[in-house]
Amino acid sequence: MRAFALLLCSVPLFTFLLGVIWGQQLPFRLYDVPDGLAHSTVQSIHQDAKGYLWFGTEEGLSRFDGYRFTNYSTRDGLGNSTINAIAEDRHGHLWVGTNGAGVSRFIDDPSETLAPHESPKTTGGRLKFISFLVGDTPYPNRVNAILFDSNDSLWCATDGGLYRARANALEENHLKFQVIVPHRPMAASMAAFADSRGRLWFGLEEFLIEVVEDQIITYGPPEEVGQNWVRSVAEYGQGKVLVSNDHGVFEFIEPEIRMSRGRWKKFPIDLKPGEVVSSMITDRSGILWLGTYIGLIRYQEGNQSLYTTAEGLSGNNLIALHEDHDGNLWVGTRDEGVNKLSGETIVTFTRTGRLPQETIFKVFEDRRGHIYVSTHGGGIVEILEGEAMPLKWTHSPSFNFAWVLQDKRGGWWVGSAQGLYRFEESGWQTGRGRKITPADGFSRAGVFSMFSSQNGRIWIFSNDHNLYWVEPESGSRLRFGHLPASSISPFLDLGILIQDHSGNLWLGQQGSLGRLRNGKMEIIHPMEGLPEAEPRAFFQDSRGWLWIGLRYKGVSVTRDPAAASLSFVNYSTENGLASNTVRTIAEDDFGRIYLGTGRGLDRLDLSTGRINHFTTAEGLAGGEVRDSLKDSRGNIWVATTRGLSRFDPRAESVVDRPPPIYLSRVQVAGEYLPLAETGTLRIQGVVLPASRNNFLVEFVGLDFRGERELKYQYRLEGVDTDWSLPTDQRSVNYARLSPGSYHFFVRAINPRGRVSPEPAELIFRILGPVWQRGWFLSLVALSVGAGIYLIFRSRVAHLIELERVRTRIAADLHDDIGSGLSRIAVLSEVARQDLAPDHSPATEQLGLIAGLSREMVDSMSDIVWAINPKRDLLQDLTQRMRRFASDVFTARTIEFGFRAPDSDHSLKVGAELRREVFLIFKESINNIVRHSDCKRVDIELHTANGGLELRLSDDGKGFDTAQASDGNGMANMRLRAKRLGGELQVISFQGKGTTVMLRVPLKHAIKWGRPPTR
Repeated sequence: MRAFALLLCSVPLFTFLLGVIWGQQLPFRLYDVPDGLAHSTVQSIHQDAKGYLWFGTEEGLSRFDGYRFTNYSTRDGLGNSTINAIAEDRHGHLWVGTNGAGVSRFIDDPSETLAPHESPKTTGGRLKFISFLVGDTPYPNRVNAILFDSNDSLWCATDGGLYRARANALEENHLKFQVIVPHRPMAASMAAFADSRGRLWFGLEEFLIEVVEDQIITYGPPEEVGQNWVRSVAEYGQGKVLVSNDHGVFEFIEPEIRMSRGRWKKFPIDLKPGEVVSSMITDRSGILWLGTYIGLIRYQEGNQSLYTTAEGLSGNNLIALHEDHDGNLWVGTRDEGVNKLSGETIVTFTRTGRLPQETIFKVFEDRRGHIYVSTHGGGIVEILEGEAMPLKWTHSPSFNFAWVLQDKRGGWWVGSAQGLYRFEESGWQTGRGRKITPADGFSRAGVFSMFSSQNGRIWIFSNDHNLYWVEPESGSRLRFGHLPASSISPFLDLGILIQDHSGNLWLGQQGSLGRLRNGKMEIIHPMEGLPEAEPRAFFQDSRGWLWIGLRYKGVSVTRDPAAASLSFVNYSTENGLASNTVRTIAEDDFGRIYLGTGRGLDRLDLSTGRINHFTTAEGLAGGEVRDSLKDSRGNIWVATTRGLSRFDPRAESVVDRPPPIYLSRVQVAGEYLPLAETGTLRIQGVVLPASRNNFLVEFVGLDFRGERELKYQYRLEGVDTDWSLPTDQRSVNYARLSPGSYHFFVRAINPRGRVSPEPAELIFRILGPVWQRGWFLSLVALSVGAGIYLIFRSRVAHLIELERVRTRIAADLHDDIGSGLSRIAVLSEVARQDLAPDHSPATEQLGLIAGLSREMVDSMSDIVWAINPKRDLLQDLTQRMRRFASDVFTARTIEFGFRAPDSDHSLKVGAELRREVFLIFKESINNIVRHSDCKRVDIELHTANGGLELRLSDDGKGFDTAQASDGNGMANMRLRAKRLGGELQVISFQGKGTTVMLRVPLKHAIKWGRPPTR
């Protein structure tokens, strides 16, 4: 079929694409003015102790946190907007060298105040810089390079020479610069570098200054290192000092005697004309990077490569280089912004020149380790020595979306919609091959998919709905066979295939999944771990596990694909995948699984369960992955709709720094708390009134390897029981918080699963309303206590006064009225005795007067006893009742018993209760004496259940309580008991005596009233 190859060579499209090659690109990411950078010319780069990146530009200073740029200019206190150099002192203060206004120090802490002479005029807002002049003329104030030595003294390489300010002056904010090395006025870029041995190096035009323990050593013409402008100084390897000038790079030969002059020799960097090295840096992996006027040079162990705009740089005129804490290389350019290179793990091949199509269909490797890709409309392309070279004879519709295999003999098979083609190994590059026809036992239809099994057999799904197979053999004769439709039903349409380690065939097509085992087709339905039977891809890993990429449900894996009873484990977006559409699967030499999806490449580490995402942000050619392959060198090749990428797992940076996190803004009820300009790790002691209980907290994590891919978790003690779910939101709002103490935590998690070394914290307290605060409650309690105390004092005073009145009344009644009545009784009795023989009415009247006076004396005695405060004890009541009973019953020869417990004798009872109880008792005694005809009376007085109980029982004749009518005596007794809130009960039967029972509460409030007359 050589004619077929000649026919292909005559296709006009081939002629059109003869000169087209693909360019290899590194994962450079550009940041420029549209992203927020102050200016496109970046002259200096620095990462501070917190982790922020600072860029000195021609129109201000830019700070970058991975999400946005914050820019500073003269309105913030900078003396000049052109920033030539950036450095940091041992206190963490940031300093910049300006092009005309000396140096400026960044004021991060909002509480820092400046003296009036230090504060320049500002157009409004907080002053953020304080500036210091280096000299009295314009030249020393054009500061080109700065650094701090081990003593924290500030060194400035200026247009007027080398200057220094001592550390003590820095601390006092009164800088006094002294000239160390004077120089004629000039305008040039300069160098400043402190090496690992404590020496300082400065480039001043054609002179190189070495400072060793305050000793100055100058290198210049006629030495080769000083025959042109010194541009940069760096260390390489084991502390080798390298210096670049406009003629090349030179290595310092250490002197045998310390602090003496050394020598210089040319360093083996091959520089082209115009390739002036403007900056140098050695990264942590030992690679030397050189920024030149025509691109970026990578040098390691004698090998060097040049990267330019063709490899992804935004511009070739490079000014500044810096490696950040995460291992990224930042490249500052003139007029083209700043580029970030996140390592060389991913190298991309994309369209350059006039190649019309960059959609990659399949990627494959030949026996020599060469990589080929099949494109849509661009034929088959070979990747050779970092360049992509099209196979000239494949630019034909016959090789659109082609499947390509090399068999075990070295022959090539190409299948497309136009048919199946075979090429001998020797004819592959030239296209000497032939098309397979029905005469060979194959269908006229095109090829949908093609696979090679472990034994070398080639399986071909044809568009005629048959599954063919062929055994590659020597010679030209081919032996095709096909599986009968009955054995592979329902897999008669376009599908995919793989043979597992046991020889079973797995077949899949849209809506169907099956396994051909022992000559029998088994249809596999969804089950636990296999959420759908919609396969897109098959893959068998080094363990023998079978992976099935699913159309809509992620990926499922079975550890034993030959088992009679299958079991699966599924991974999806719920486990961390970027997408559930898995189109292709591969495995690296470390056993990690790569899943190509519609949203980039996911890597699953089965040992840890961690999933990493790789997208265009990491340098992947496109977001939609179509195919993947691990080559014989361990590289993972990723075919996308926007080009081809090579992923080298061995080149991944070992730097995996946990991301620091800071509180960037805290808003309370619409007002911002004063924070450091660069945020803070901890805020405490915030006390707020009850009305300010709405919080908005903003935070930022710093990780420049996976910026914008950080996740955040937060927790508010007192509200949240656990950390929140990871989110990419960088703020949280809490509304209507209740009064109390709170502790807010937030932490960042990078794409590799590393968590912030310590969370950022906000400790605050919301006061309750005035009426709920401790001091208010204490005041109220004190006031109530004082009120109660005053009331108590008033009550006590009243009671004391009442006792005094009662005592006085008792004394007056006893002394005045009582004695007067006694005299009346005595005088009446004397007068009656004088008239005793005379039985005149006057004698009888005098007797009545004497008797009535004695009765009134007795009643008065009872009243005096009742109101006397010295007789308020139950014991006094008991004694008086006992004495009265004794006087009455003894005079009538009636036996009696009186029982009263001793335990309640000290119980205090009120005057009214004593009086009423005693009068009830007297009336009961009198009734017994007058009416009962008894021989014995039993009296019992005691307290029980908060009351006073009195019981009188006689053995007299008794009476019928139903027929008896209450006289005044009984009625008065019941009325007195009722007034005391008590109860009087009389129990009597004819011939069985009478019992009187009284029960009154001891604490009852007595209502005073006029006692009824007897």
